[in-house]
Amino acid sequence: MKIKIIQILVLIIGISLFVLSACSRERIDSLDDLNVYKPIDDYLETKKQEEQEFIVTEESTNPIVGNQDSKIWISKDLLMFPDSSDVEWPFTVRLVELYTPKDMIYYQMPTVENGNILETEGEVRIRAFKLDENNVEQELLLKPNKTYALEMPSDSVRSNLKVFYGKEGEAFVDWTTDVVSLGGNTADDFFTATSTGHKANIGKLGWINCGRSHQGVYNITFSSVTDHLDYIGIFTYSTEYKSIIQAYNQTTAEMPDALDVKIIAIGINSSDELFYSYIETKMSATKSININLDPISDQELSSILNDL
Repeated sequence: MKIKIIQILVLIIGISLFVLSACSRERIDSLDDLNVYKPIDDYLETKKQEEQEFIVTEESTNPIVGNQDSKIWISKDLLMFPDSSDVEWPFTVRLVELYTPKDMIYYQMPTVENGNILETEGEVRIRAFKLDENNVEQELLLKPNKTYALEMPSDSVRSNLKVFYGKEGEAFVDWTTDVVSLGGNTADDFFTATSTGHKANIGKLGWINCGRSHQGVYNITFSSVTDHLDYIGIFTYSTEYKSIIQAYNQTTAEMPDALDVKIIAIGINSSDELFYSYIETKMSATKSININLDPISDQELSSILNDL
C-alpha cells in the first residue's frame, strides 16, 4: 500500500513538473515572438537640426541671427581659451535651435528639470571655437564675470520665464537654474519679454532653455505584449506647456494633474523599417499604457511630429 502511495506521489510530481515546464516554455516562446528593434539613436541622428556656424570677424552691435531667429550678442572680449588666454578675431560661433516638439524629439532633448517638467519656449545650444597657436581647435569659455545676450523668438511672449542651463549627464541633458554650479557666471535669472520673444544675459555657453518648472504628481509606465521596448523612443508631449518628456526604462517623469498629453513611440527594425504608436490621454492618475507598434513611412512620421 505504501509503495502504491509513493508511486502515485511520484506520478503527481512528474505531471506537475511537466506542466510547469510547459508553462515556462510558453512564456519563453511568447517572449521570443515579440517584435525586436534596433536602437533608435542612429535614425534620430539623421533627422536632427544641423548645427549652424557663424564666423565672427569684427566688433559689431548687430547680433548673430539663427535660421529660426535666435539672436546672439557676443564678442571676443567676452571669451577666453581654456588656459584663460585672450581671443583675437576671427572666432566661430556654432548654434543649434530647437523650437518645435519635432526638433526636440529628433535631438532627444526633453524639457525636464530635476524630475519636473518645463513649460518651454525653446532650447538652443551656443558654443564658440577658435584655433590655438598650434592650429588645434579649442572650445572657448566665457571670461569670469562676463555674460552674453541671447534673445529667443516666441509667438506667445510672457513674463516669469527663467533661464535654465543644460547639465550634461551620461544618458540625457538635465536642466538647472544654478549656472554657478556648472562653472558659469552669475547672470540674469529670468528672461525679459520683448516685442518678438524673450531676452536675457547668459552666464555660460552651452545648452539654454527658456522655461518654467511645473511639479508633477503622475507618471506613465509603458509595456507591450507585441513589441520589445528596450530600444524604442517614447516621447510624451504637452501642448499646453510645449514640453517634451522622454521615457527612460519605459517610465516618464511625473506630470501635473489634468494635463492633456500626446504620446509618440518610434521604433526601427534591422531592415530600417519604421514603426510607431500614437496615443492621446489626460493625466488623472499614474498610468500603465500598452504600446502596439505599426508600420509607418518616414514621411508619415514626419507629418505626425509636425502636427503635435
